Amino acid sequence: MTAPDAEPGYLALVPAGSDFRNEVVARAAFDILRYRPGRRASRIEVPILFAVCETDSVAPAGPTLRSAATAPRGEVVTYADGHFAIYSGDAFERVVRDQLAFLGRHVPVGPATGSSD
Repeated sequence: MTAPDAEPGYLALVPAGSDFRNEVVARAAFDILRYRPGRRASRIEVPILFAVCETDSVAPAGPTLRSAATAPRGEVVTYADGHFAIYSGDAFERVVRDQLAFLGRHVPVGPATGSSD
C-alpha cells in the first residue's frame, strides 16, 4: 500500500503499546500480485454486500463497482470515506449498521433446525 494515507491509516488501527511489527514476508508479494477477488463476482450465487469507499486510495471504487455489477445477488453501499476511515469512529458505526441490516435481510434467525436426539 503506497497511497499517502495508507501508512497513517493502517498504523492508526494498531493498539497503543502493541508489540506490532510493520513487516511482512517477501513471499506475500506474489499472492498480492495475483489477488483479484472481483474476477469471480459473477459466480457468487449467495447475497454479497459490497461496502465501497468512494475516496478509497488503496482499493479504488471503480473496479469494485464494476465487479459488484456482475454479482447476481450483489448489494452495494457506498461511503464518502477513505479506505481506513471506516475502521473507527462514526464511519465504522455506519458500516456496521449497514452490515447488520444486510445480515438481517439474508440470514434467517430462529430456532435451530434438526433433531436433538
